[in-house]
Amino acid sequence: MSKTTAVNVILLVLSIGLAICGQLSMKAGMNKVGEITSADFSEPFELVGRVAKSAWAVTGIILYAVSAVFWLVVLSRIDLSVAYPLVAAGYVVVVFYSWLVFKESVRWFSWIGLGLIVIGVIITAQGLKSADNGDKDSLKPAAVQVAGEIAPSPENDASEKG
Repeated sequence: MSKTTAVNVILLVLSIGLAICGQLSMKAGMNKVGEITSADFSEPFELVGRVAKSAWAVTGIILYAVSAVFWLVVLSRIDLSVAYPLVAAGYVVVVFYSWLVFKESVRWFSWIGLGLIVIGVIITAQGLKSADNGDKDSLKPAAVQVAGEIAPSPENDASEKG
């Protein structure tokens, strides 16, 4: 794995990890806030105040926002078609944590689905090949790849002049 690929993987894991922590923190906070009903929307400022009083919910929102910043960095470096499917790894972690810590019920067929997600993530992660593996364009942002295809190459330019 090249240094660039390793950095991209670390950035992707940070983004996904922060999003997971944000979701779990928001859930912990909302467990304390209680159910939000349609009646709560008649007093939106009161609702926001209730949520804002929950340290867990606020922490979750902040973590999720930081995750979004890392996600923007990831998107500047990795194709969306590779990066976004890897976010599914977060679904598996969230369901497992929800079952383990929040004692949420997870049915057997959901576990099978999560297993399929893991297989899909592993297959999709193959798109993170480094230049060392002969796939030199796999880590370039799509705009760079497209621009490279549009811009005349030195060989084509020389052949047109000669």
